[in-house]
Amino acid sequence: MNQTQSILELNIALVQMAIDNQPMNNAQKFLYQATLAVEQGADVVIGSEMMLSHYVCGDRYEEEGFVDEMWSTAVYIASQWRSEAVLIFGGIALDAESKGGEDGRRRKYNAAFVIQNGSFVFNKAGLPFAIKSLMPNYRYFDDSRHFFDLRKLADEQGLVLKDLQQPFPVTIRGKVHYLGVMICEDMWDADYAQKPAKNLADNGADILINLSASPWGWQKNRKRDQVVQTICEATGLAFVYVNNVGSQNNGKNFLVFDGASSCYDQKGNLVAIAKRYEEVTMVVQFASKRTSLKREANSDVAELFTGIKVATLGFLCTLPTSVKGKVVIGVSGGIDSALSLALFVHLMGPENVIAINMPYGSFNSAKTKDDAKEMCRRLGVEYRIIPIDEMVNTRARLTGVLVGSSAHKTVQAIERKSVEAALAAKVGAFLICNANMTEIAFGYGTLNADLRGTFAPWMNCLKQDVYRLGHYMNEVVYSREVILQSIMDRQPMDELTEAGTSARGDPFDYGSVSDNGYHDQMVRALVAFRWSAESFLQAYQSGSLESDLQLPTGKLASLFPTTRDFVEDLERCMDLFHAAIFKRVQSVPGPVVDKRSFGFDFRESILKRVETVRYKKLKEELLKI
Repeated sequence: MNQTQSILELNIALVQMAIDNQPMNNAQKFLYQATLAVEQGADVVIGSEMMLSHYVCGDRYEEEGFVDEMWSTAVYIASQWRSEAVLIFGGIALDAESKGGEDGRRRKYNAAFVIQNGSFVFNKAGLPFAIKSLMPNYRYFDDSRHFFDLRKLADEQGLVLKDLQQPFPVTIRGKVHYLGVMICEDMWDADYAQKPAKNLADNGADILINLSASPWGWQKNRKRDQVVQTICEATGLAFVYVNNVGSQNNGKNFLVFDGASSCYDQKGNLVAIAKRYEEVTMVVQFASKRTSLKREANSDVAELFTGIKVATLGFLCTLPTSVKGKVVIGVSGGIDSALSLALFVHLMGPENVIAINMPYGSFNSAKTKDDAKEMCRRLGVEYRIIPIDEMVNTRARLTGVLVGSSAHKTVQAIERKSVEAALAAKVGAFLICNANMTEIAFGYGTLNADLRGTFAPWMNCLKQDVYRLGHYMNEVVYSREVILQSIMDRQPMDELTEAGTSARGDPFDYGSVSDNGYHDQMVRALVAFRWSAESFLQAYQSGSLESDLQLPTGKLASLFPTTRDFVEDLERCMDLFHAAIFKRVQSVPGPVVDKRSFGFDFRESILKRVETVRYKKLKEELLKI
């Protein structure tokens, strides 16, 4: 039996935890789970990246007291662990020589600690912890803002990364094993010149262990399996991946962690998978795992709902005690507010949800008011009707705003949010922003009104997603029709004019539950895939736009009879998108459940649209046809 095979005879425990805000709480939980795992025969117990506090926590890493607490908590775990069994967990490490970082502050490392018999284990290069090598700086990741990476340390010492990226020798049951410990991004090396997994394998590692704080994303586990399989095939080593669960935030975006901690054999086959979204300690013996496993397959809408639920629960945990008890939701008889109502009843119970309908004169139809009332009855929610006529008329009179004007619409929206805010202050509740991603993208909402609130659950959901989630609520979450079919079928409207039930002034094609809508997919292309106006013209000219956006055949022809109609609509939407940036940079926080979200996941400067030379040429060519 060679050394790599002998390590597979060991029992390895994966501790998948929800991370608390307090470092010592996480330490105590991890020690408790490690003790239970050892009682079950575990030889090595592994936690996740930055396990002692939230990995996503903005500039908290600049707080000296917090950094000291993280470091002293890691030292505390080492002092408490007197077993031959090995502990591995993530946290902040400080430089022994008190060297400075590139931000002028104390040098900090995103590190993984290896503990045995009350002491830190040193790797073969003499380092007392593993240091993250590859620093992600995209989307909401900003590691190099705070941490000094192993590449820089090697360069500083006149070495190459491979010299310092060494395994950790541990003696278990009389045998020495070499643990190749790396941190999160170190496995995602396809776009980097450095290859941490190969370095560890070349330097004698018997197994690869990756500690991650890896947010959930569409098909991410499938992609991760492919990445790990490539690593295992190239190195011939088994692979252990440990992630956390729950939600963390950067102030704008609530990120979801699904866990999915896993073990892979030397060929990259899945041999053990932890339950997703659950705290679990899983003890695995590789030698007993002969069957390759497959991950559970869930529908897109089920994944979407779970992501929003976990993110929203994470949001609820952040609220101060004074507003944790209740939520106030403005309900209009439309699908967005109906979905918010159904979600928070599911999460908080009907007794903690207050719904308000705020009609103005004859602008709100009897049908929408009746639907809102009936839905509240079905859910057992307190329903209040508070007319806003007097407030709107007074403000309009004092400011000279005329009925029917755009300003009059704004006044109605502001007074509705003022009513919600007053009631929330009275009962100790928080407010919901019901806006969806498509509306936020095009600025269809009043900044100091319907685009305000404490949390925006649909911030990263296209309008079509809202409809799909509505059906999911009825069919799966409640197993009955709580969102009325008439609400599902209702054409989007604002009810801010005398017409009442008429369509709003800036129509968009949202599609349906089964077919994608053009403007929904336009938003996704702009935000998630970073298309420009030029991209749309190129795809339209080549005839690939419908397939690129996964639209039904004939959709564009039905919406835009002529090329000029298409170009005019494109420019209208691009102007709306860029004009709404000033609203989005002041946006309400919400979940990340797609490839990109507004907030710190999508950083925008308040700038006008750039018409490139190529765009102008394409436009000229198309309009000549």
